[in-house]
Amino acid sequence: MADGSLSQFKATLARKKVRKDKNQGKFNRKKLGFKSADTNYKFDFPDLSESELEEVKTSIREKLKSEKRIETIVLILFFLVGFLILVYIN
Repeated sequence: MADGSLSQFKATLARKKVRKDKNQGKFNRKKLGFKSADTNYKFDFPDLSESELEEVKTSIREKLKSEKRIETIVLILFFLVGFLILVYIN
């Protein structure tokens, strides 16, 4: 048997468990202060008519198309510059 009291052994086990939980990324969820899943959130969005809603949708779609177009151009330029650098090195 190991020397020491039962309380020392329990404290050793508790420290070992804390180290294990810390290494595994676990944490005590009770102390985080999150709200329970039962709470219903209420948002104060303005009421839009059908025409206003369609305008918002089209503006969002146009923004997404333009962002996607810009991303594609940048990606093509990036690969083109990379290819030209490789050709220049060889």
